[in-house]
Amino acid sequence: MESRLVRRALRNRNVKVGGLIVLAFALIGILAPFISPYDPTKGELRDSLLPPSPEHPFGTDQLGRDILSRVIWGARTSLIVATASVLLAVVAGVVVGGLSAYLGGWVDELITRVIDIMLAFPDILLALFVAAVVGPGLENVILAVALYNFPQFVRIMRGSALQVKEMEYVEAARAIGESSFNVFFRYLMPNALAPVIIHATLRTAASILTAAGLSFLGLGVQPPTPEWGQMMSDARTYLVTAPHVWVFPGVALFVTVLGFNLFGDGLNDVLNPKVEV
Repeated sequence: MESRLVRRALRNRNVKVGGLIVLAFALIGILAPFISPYDPTKGELRDSLLPPSPEHPFGTDQLGRDILSRVIWGARTSLIVATASVLLAVVAGVVVGGLSAYLGGWVDELITRVIDIMLAFPDILLALFVAAVVGPGLENVILAVALYNFPQFVRIMRGSALQVKEMEYVEAARAIGESSFNVFFRYLMPNALAPVIIHATLRTAASILTAAGLSFLGLGVQPPTPEWGQMMSDARTYLVTAPHVWVFPGVALFVTVLGFNLFGDGLNDVLNPKVEV
């Protein structure tokens, strides 16, 4: 089964292209301290707004800081925010959604109503509300983006778990006397995770965009920590006079989000048995 899925993945163009972009993004973020040519937080005012050159391939910003270094370190910041927030949302969403489906009754009704209320808010509005309440900063952005993603994962896990709950092997496990703990964690949870994994990839792209949006509005990662949304916000004054200040972080954000979306779409094709690859 695993080898069949690997073959399907290797034949899927979206998985290959998106996977390469995601891998490049991850490696740049992890290796930022080693591949960054300059300190991203230090610059010389006499070198402000220099155009791209051999010394500064992406030019410099209004404070004379090397934009290439800041884009590289911005990938690291986005990697931390996206990975931590999505992981937190997945763990919480899988447990809550799984319990909601498995226990049913008033527990399912209560959880469903709370999630419906959370989903009634536009996604970015929910993130803005949380960020405004807890304040700016890296840790708070992770919390805001995790809460923004949480109801999505609860809903998806609940729907998947309700289907798995009716499978014969789950009924058989109950019939032979398996404990509720074993049935839940050994049979129900692992077999309901496929749509969650696909959605996690897509929500990673949305999380990077949301974190950038919060930073653009001043509610996200704060200076001097490099972050793509913050860099584009700082560059608003120089849209015409020094376009390189916003173009490079904007392109980095666009390519990264595109890569995660392609990879997620490809995974959906690979893991969906109804789709021929």
